[in-house]
Amino acid sequence: MVWLLIIFCLAVALSPLMWMKSSPRQQQVMMCRKKALSLTIKVNMCRQPDALDSEKRLDAIFYGLPWQQDPLDESWILHRRSRRGWDSCFDGWRWINAEANTAWLETISSTIECFPSGVSAIVANKEGVGVVWDERGDADLVQKLHQCLVNLRKKGEEICI
Repeated sequence: MVWLLIIFCLAVALSPLMWMKSSPRQQQVMMCRKKALSLTIKVNMCRQPDALDSEKRLDAIFYGLPWQQDPLDESWILHRRSRRGWDSCFDGWRWINAEANTAWLETISSTIECFPSGVSAIVANKEGVGVVWDERGDADLVQKLHQCLVNLRKKGEEICI
């Protein structure tokens, strides 16, 4: 009987420690964000790009690269999460706020094919270019995402010179 009491007390003492251990999904997300940080990608929580003004919840993850030159006067969002916005020339994607300059279209088209399937929005604004991503993937996918963002940033800086 004493042994059962000792085992029960140990189980009660150790159970909170087991709750603190990160899950495999949390570890995978942490590795993605660590890789993004090493590649100078800024990772932030944000609202969904197609959210209404009344929807304030931060329920999306934004991976973004700042402009290398002076901040550019760009402000467009291309998303595929809902039917909000208007049709674009990219199958399944819709514009929000404004459309990109036509000089962007070829680069956007090739970049869309390169992005992981979990990317639900592409954003260009005065801070830089970025994507809303569900973080399903590994460090190699973050590397690929970085290369796509670099290509977008380069095109944006070429257009605005």
